Amino acid sequence: MNQTEKSEDYKKKESETALIKSKPKKQLPSSKAKSASTRLSNDLPKNLLSVNQVVNNKGELSGQLLVKAIDKRGNEIQATLDEKELALGRCEGLAHFAVRAGMSSVMSPKGLRTLAAILPESAGKEVYVARQEGFHMLHLHGQRYGFYVLREKPYFFGRKLPLAVTVINEVAGTDPPSGDLTSWQKAIGVHLAGNPYMLVSVLSALAPALARAFGLSIPILMIVAPSSVGKTTLQQVGRSIREPADKIDDASGTTNGLRVKLEQHADAPVFLQDIHKAEDVKGLMSLCFLIANGGQRLTSTANQKVQAGSELSCGASFSSEMSFMEMVGDSKMSLPEGFSARCFELVLQGNHGAFHTLPQEMKAHEFANQLKRDCGQHYGSVWTQWISSIAEDADALRDKIPGLLKKAESSLLEDITVTDRVTLRLVSGLAVWMVAGWLASKYKVLNLKRTTVSNAMRLILREHVDRQAHQTTPIGEKVITTVRNFIDRNASRFPALAMFGRTDQSNVLGYTKGCGVERIYLLLPGVLEALLAEKFGLQMALQKLHDAGFLLKNNEGWQMQVRLPMDEKLRKRFYAIRSSICFDGETAD
Repeated sequence: MNQTEKSEDYKKKESETALIKSKPKKQLPSSKAKSASTRLSNDLPKNLLSVNQVVNNKGELSGQLLVKAIDKRGNEIQATLDEKELALGRCEGLAHFAVRAGMSSVMSPKGLRTLAAILPESAGKEVYVARQEGFHMLHLHGQRYGFYVLREKPYFFGRKLPLAVTVINEVAGTDPPSGDLTSWQKAIGVHLAGNPYMLVSVLSALAPALARAFGLSIPILMIVAPSSVGKTTLQQVGRSIREPADKIDDASGTTNGLRVKLEQHADAPVFLQDIHKAEDVKGLMSLCFLIANGGQRLTSTANQKVQAGSELSCGASFSSEMSFMEMVGDSKMSLPEGFSARCFELVLQGNHGAFHTLPQEMKAHEFANQLKRDCGQHYGSVWTQWISSIAEDADALRDKIPGLLKKAESSLLEDITVTDRVTLRLVSGLAVWMVAGWLASKYKVLNLKRTTVSNAMRLILREHVDRQAHQTTPIGEKVITTVRNFIDRNASRFPALAMFGRTDQSNVLGYTKGCGVERIYLLLPGVLEALLAEKFGLQMALQKLHDAGFLLKNNEGWQMQVRLPMDEKLRKRFYAIRSSICFDGETAD
């Protein structure tokens, strides 16, 4: 740049500076100015707006102060200060606040200590500080008050708090919406009716907003399919209701890293792909139980006091090329039966993988790419409307939801026979997804008929039940398969019971009794217990074998007492397994 250009550039900047200086400075609202002047001492900085005492969610004083000020640009600055730290003359937090607010008059050690001494005496009304988005519950004077914080705005579920609420997001908040609800419906929502899997992904994403607010339990969604079938696209559609969804985060990482990620999405859905890449599968399983139970991790401090971590109150949508049973594989890691009640595995088997219907003259991969682009451009408006609608109708929903859940469970089990208690518990969780869909339809959050939601949910449950050949859970199926494979691989080590006691028998695992369809495998107790106990838990595994009709018994326990051939007075206990376990076909009677 030559000197002339520099001169012209300098003049331009000078004129812009003069224009800026000529603009009137942003004035404080008269109400705020009046409030500050009537409550605060003249010894305090002039740009300090208010000082309030902070209460916790039980209405007790927390020992913190909320301070607000206006900086030189006219922006409101707020922070919480620990009264104990101020009393001890430790002013690091206060100094940081003063720097941000431009309080030059107190920017010295003496000035900060003086300000620290005056602030507690100037505290006004009590306030509650929400430090994260999500649902908050306060107990004040025997009353409960609930509200949901979204983008620094509280949405009250029923009666409003008798004190002010201030939001100081210590975790990155939700991005502002891109586009409105109508644009999302035109680009993405229009495809939900013809694609049940896509709709289920959205329903599972809506449900976390209802969980803590109305005391509901929701299952984890696990999308299972080979590569390039559309798992990630379904997750992107679900994620687009709340935040940008041009990509889905990968699950590779440590257990602590994943826990922090989940904690940051209170009462909102979290989407993780390729869950089979997790570094610690056992730690991942623990997180899944915490998510499904809304639990928190407990640790101890140096003085042996219990310290509870944050609740995992999020919803979770995972995707993987393997089911959890396949991920556990032949490892020694146990998989409790309760996991099947907390995690719904959606195995994609639509006409086009993840999709049942495609737009005209469009292939599956083209449709997936279009949805990915749209999910990066249209997002957030659904979640805003959803939170606003359920907050406005919260009082009525508290009375209606129990009845809606009963209707949803009945609708799910229509024309489907489920007797397994674990699967029935899973159905209760799926009913919450269905109710979320019904409510979203009622509030026009989703432009769908109620029957469309019901049909989609019945479809995925029917497919789930049909995959369980013995009318049990995925873990129950694994128990049966394990015993079946064990017998098949060791058939020569089960001689006839008539051979019992012979010295030429070695490495015997059990015996057989009867022939043909009446044959029974009599497994030595220690053999079956070693096979099942560590992996599944013995009692659960035996219950699954018995419920499927494969385990026989003739007393109160799980074993069968058999007369030995050498002397009828001698008896021995075995685990008796029907030979039909080795064959494909109907469940044994």
